[in-house]
Amino acid sequence: MSVSGGSAHAIDYFEITNPKFVPVKVGLIEGTGTEAAAVQKVFKDNLRKVQYFQIINGTKAEFAQSEEVVFRLELLLKKNPDKLEFTLWRQGEESPVAQKLLPLEEAENLRQTGLLLADWFVEKTLNFKGVSGSKIAYTAQKTNQRKNIMLSSYDGTVQKRFSYNLGSNNLASWSFDNKNILYTTFTRSSVQLTIQPSIRLRAKILSFPSGFQPLGASWRKDGKSILLTLMKKGNSDIFSYNLADAKLEKIFAWKSLETSPQMSPDGQKIAFVSDSARPRRPQIYVHNILSHKTERVTFRGSYNSSPKWSPDGSQLVYERQLKGVFQLFKYTLLTRRHLQLTFGRYDSEKPDWSPNGKQIVFSAKKKNVSKLYYISAFGGRSIRVTTNANNIAETNPVWSK
Repeated sequence: MSVSGGSAHAIDYFEITNPKFVPVKVGLIEGTGTEAAAVQKVFKDNLRKVQYFQIINGTKAEFAQSEEVVFRLELLLKKNPDKLEFTLWRQGEESPVAQKLLPLEEAENLRQTGLLLADWFVEKTLNFKGVSGSKIAYTAQKTNQRKNIMLSSYDGTVQKRFSYNLGSNNLASWSFDNKNILYTTFTRSSVQLTIQPSIRLRAKILSFPSGFQPLGASWRKDGKSILLTLMKKGNSDIFSYNLADAKLEKIFAWKSLETSPQMSPDGQKIAFVSDSARPRRPQIYVHNILSHKTERVTFRGSYNSSPKWSPDGSQLVYERQLKGVFQLFKYTLLTRRHLQLTFGRYDSEKPDWSPNGKQIVFSAKKKNVSKLYYISAFGGRSIRVTTNANNIAETNPVWSK
C-alpha cells in the first residue's frame, strides 16, 4: 500500500459549521470491472452519510467543463498484479492532490477497501478522520415483539443482532476501548445488567444486593467499573460498581432522583440528570471527581436529559422538551453556551457523538415509528442511518468510541 501527495485544503471556506451548508459536489470517475464497482458502491454509501458531499458520476471530460464540481476522484483497476489506484484532484488544478494504491490481494474483502477509501477521502478533503469503520449499537423492536440490541455499520447496510437472551434488551453502552457492550435486560420477574464482548461471546449478568433494581448503566474510563443508576424504595441514586468484586460505592446520596450518569473521556467528570431543583423536572449536572464539586448546567426548559460527552470532553449533547416536543441541544463547557440543533415537529431523542465529534446520531419519530438519524454536530439536515422496515422501531443509539 502506498500513499503520495499532500492533503487537500480543508473546505472550511464552504462553512461546514453552518447548519445551512450545501454539500460539496464530488465528481466520481468510475473504474471498470466488478471489483471496482463493489468498492465504489461502499465508498458512495459511506460518503453520503458524512453529509458534506454530493456524489456525481461522470467522465474526466464532463467534469473538466463543470463549474460546480469541487473535487474529482478516479478509480482505476490495474492488472498483473491486481491493484486499485485512487487519484484525487481539486477542480482547476492539473496535479492530483493525493493518490492511493491498494493491492487487492491485501484486502480480505472489497467492502473493507471501500471503507478505507471513504475515510481516506474524508481525511484528505476535510482534514479529520473518517468513521466508516465505526458501529452504532441501538435498540430494535418489531411490532408486538421484544426489544433487542442491534449493531449497525456506519453506512447502515450491515445490520447484526447482538443480544440473544429471552428478555427485552435496551440502553446499550460501549466501553471506552470498544471491547464490551453493557445493556439492560428486562424479564417478567426482574431487571438485570448484562455485559457482553462486542465480538458477541457469552454474556455476563451482574448481581446486586436485595432490594436494588438497576435502571441503566454506562462505563467508567478504566473499564474495570461502571456507573449505574439503582432504584430502592422509590428513589434512584448513582453508584460506582466494581466488576471484579461487585462492590458498590454511592456517588450521590441526594434525596431526589438521579439518573443517566456518563463519564467524561478524561475520566475526571460525570454528567448526570437530577430533579433536585424541582421534582419531576430533570436537569443536567456535571460533577468534578477531583474537586468533588457539582454544577448545574441547564436552567431553561422543564425537562433536560440524556447528556453525552463529545470525544474531546469540551461539549455535551442532550435532549430538551420544548412545547411538548423533544429537541437536541449542544452545550459548550468553556463558554457555557447552549445551541439548539433540531427544530422538527417531532421528538428527537437520545443523541450520541461520532468518534471524530463531527456528527451526532439520534432517534426521531418523524412518522409513526422511531428511526435512527445522523445530523452534523453543527445542526442542519438529517439523514436516515438504516433502511429497516417500517414495523421496526429504532431507539437509544450509542456510537462506538
